[in-house]
Amino acid sequence: MKIAVSACMLGEPCRYDGASKPVEVVGALKATHDLVPVCPEVAGGLPIPHPPCEIVTAERALRVIDAQGADQTDAFLAGARQVVELVKNEGCNLAILKAKSPSCGCGRIYDGTFSNTLVPGYGVAARLLRGEGIRAISEELLSACLQAAEAHGHGHKPPVLASSAQECPALVTERLVLRPLAESDAPDVFAYCCDSDVGADAGWPAHRSEADALDFIRTAGAAPHVFGVFERLNTDETGNVSCEQPAVLSANELPPTGPCIGSVGLIPDPQRRNPDCLMLGYALAKPAWGRGLMTEAAREVIRYGFEELGLPLITCTHYTFNNRSRRVIEKCGFMREGTLHGGEATPDGLMQDLALYSLAASAWQEAAGDNCFAPGA
Repeated sequence: MKIAVSACMLGEPCRYDGASKPVEVVGALKATHDLVPVCPEVAGGLPIPHPPCEIVTAERALRVIDAQGADQTDAFLAGARQVVELVKNEGCNLAILKAKSPSCGCGRIYDGTFSNTLVPGYGVAARLLRGEGIRAISEELLSACLQAAEAHGHGHKPPVLASSAQECPALVTERLVLRPLAESDAPDVFAYCCDSDVGADAGWPAHRSEADALDFIRTAGAAPHVFGVFERLNTDETGNVSCEQPAVLSANELPPTGPCIGSVGLIPDPQRRNPDCLMLGYALAKPAWGRGLMTEAAREVIRYGFEELGLPLITCTHYTFNNRSRRVIEKCGFMREGTLHGGEATPDGLMQDLALYSLAASAWQEAAGDNCFAPGA
């Protein structure tokens, strides 16, 4: 996976003051990833060193000034456009950019008064990258995601840097194992995907052969943050399952499971142009309906998205006739946003309305201790 990175964090002396700003957690990625250094201000022709610059956030139109009052907007825009072109040509889907910078800031920037005041916002290059669908995060958010991954036992393969399902960890809940699908799972996937009741509610036609299931595993199932759902087998003579093991384990530590009974994951939301938002999607074999298994799986994937991917927002949709899916979504704490009329066609070609939901990280964190988030509730 290629990752664009602010060059100053890799030790290049390209900051406005002529210094570098090495960040250990970013530099360590050179051992495992192909990093593409970027510096929008150098690309825009600004000399190094130069007076500090800030975005005048009190104004609606973009204006970047330096501490002497000179307008530097054109240089910042020119450099940002060159960085976007480079990042796209290199095939980067993620950029790790220096926090608070007028070029690279992600989420907070200085307000243009040169009074050391931070306000919500993004630097010029970060804005343009996000507009192209490329996720931009700060080194601070990267560190938080890596710490969460480490706490769950797989810091060597942090999900925020994953570019495929096989680079993602397995997640373990009280009754389930969620792991990346393998081609050997095709017979099990076909066994539940051939049921027309399963596909019709999820928006895809029933599988007609194992070849359809294999195609799903190789395409949608291979995307990052998509998991097969497997029910854990009993581990003691009483039929009880231990809950004392960590929520995330490596593949060779997984408890025994039955066959694949569904899929769940976080995928791009086709209704939103927001690289910081992913959409919860799922399907479950009919014999497993009515036991709270998908609610349990969805809650763990939501936790994973907020804690380990650093997402500020997760969305979800269902056809307005699908009450089973509605109940799962509501139990997971999503808030109804409204109805998108004629949102998409079901496999029979009929245009269906979509009920739209969202869940913000702040709301999830506030409710995380509430009983409504207890597994299996």
